[in-house]
Amino acid sequence: MDDLLFSQFIGPKGENLSLLKTFVDKILSEQKSWREDYFACDPSLYQKKDYNSEKLTVEFDKFLERSKKHFPFFHPRYAAQMAKDPAIPTILGYLTFMLSNPNNHAYEGGPVTTEMEMEVVDLLLKMVGYKIGWGHLTSGGSLANMEALWAARDYYKKGTVYFSEVSHYSWKRICKILNIDSFKEISVDKNFRMDCNKLEEELKRNEAMMVMANLGSTGTGSIDDIEAILELKKKYKFHLHIDAAYGGFFRSILLDENYDSSSQQNPLSLHTKKPLSLHTKKQLLLISESDSITIDPHKQGSVSYGAGAVLYKNEELRNIILNTAPYTYHKLDKPNIGMFSLEGSRSGATAAACYLTYKVIPPNNLGIGGLLSQTILASQKFYEMIEQSENYENLNFPDLDINCFYRKSAGKNISEVNELTLAIYFALSVEAENPEFILSKFVLSPEITKTVLPEYENPKGESFIALRAVFMKHWYAESDFYYLKKLIEVLELKAKQ
Repeated sequence: MDDLLFSQFIGPKGENLSLLKTFVDKILSEQKSWREDYFACDPSLYQKKDYNSEKLTVEFDKFLERSKKHFPFFHPRYAAQMAKDPAIPTILGYLTFMLSNPNNHAYEGGPVTTEMEMEVVDLLLKMVGYKIGWGHLTSGGSLANMEALWAARDYYKKGTVYFSEVSHYSWKRICKILNIDSFKEISVDKNFRMDCNKLEEELKRNEAMMVMANLGSTGTGSIDDIEAILELKKKYKFHLHIDAAYGGFFRSILLDENYDSSSQQNPLSLHTKKPLSLHTKKQLLLISESDSITIDPHKQGSVSYGAGAVLYKNEELRNIILNTAPYTYHKLDKPNIGMFSLEGSRSGATAAACYLTYKVIPPNNLGIGGLLSQTILASQKFYEMIEQSENYENLNFPDLDINCFYRKSAGKNISEVNELTLAIYFALSVEAENPEFILSKFVLSPEITKTVLPEYENPKGESFIALRAVFMKHWYAESDFYYLKKLIEVLELKAKQ
């Protein structure tokens, strides 16, 4: 496992850059040979060896200088948002095909990368536990969510769409774009999971078209009670879509090299405390019972941004959104993914990046699952460290690897806690100058605050502010949790200032 953790990434201090350079040189060499050998009898259109590239040199130097202002997403000291290094195979796969710029809209636009995409999708179907089904890559989770709801709308024709109040902001926007007026946000419990009793109250009143369950909400990484929602599905007959954009790849922890999770089904295995909680493990195993899933390789799949995916169990939904064009789709005996997707042009290089990444780091417990086990361990360790702190308190127990916490105050008053917490945020965030660590904040509405922190006074009806740390880099568990210990040291020091 050590080889996997260290060999496939550039590293926080660029430890593997020489390895990357070796492979990049190989890519460029192959590219040169391919271009030279393609109809080698053709003359070169370049009439001289050297052309003036001074402007490129000048602008590229400026470009590199400007790039230094970018946030250090690659480093464990950055824990603010869902950002981390892509794996080396991602960089190599993307670069190899980016140089020829394939478009996976139609087979002829990217024959090799279209086939790669279909292989990646087959792997994702295995990972989520779909025995049958179809899907494709998208530019991100929001587009995947929109397509799934579009297909469901046109397939079922009527009904209300339900999702929790902590769901991704795109869901309300998507409903408006698709002209779906009948949608309802369901309140959450103290663990930021959809309140299934409230959901059933709504289901009794209005027929449901779709219920959307979160498997890793954006704010806290919370996972809805899919087990309870499936029981409601039996009773009320709705389409269950799971937004697993962030959390879907955690199922790889439970899969062996054959993508079999059967060893996880027995009671002893279900109650194994680490690296996953009982709740998280049960819901991950049950996502195979859903009707459609959004999952993002560019989040916990070690791929760079621009790689989402939508998966359908019912292949009839594919035909619902079928579209054609007179100037493309000429090879009808080959897969033309664009005929069944919301997006038109889609990067073939992204498909190649996913393909090579999962050849090297497969989405099972020998690959991606091994990486994500580390992030879960780190998150749980940080939770324990905050529990022992005299100055901070956990907001909730993390279902995945996102931790929210806040400053303790002498009184149980929201205004006082917010003031103390914000002082830490302004010292350890993108708003500070050269902060030792970069965290983000999570803002709760007054209504959710009342549910999660009922013992706190809130006479002004304020929103509650918590600190938020995304421990999605596997580095946090390394060297006896070195970076977590450093973060705690800094937090405690800031609390005393």
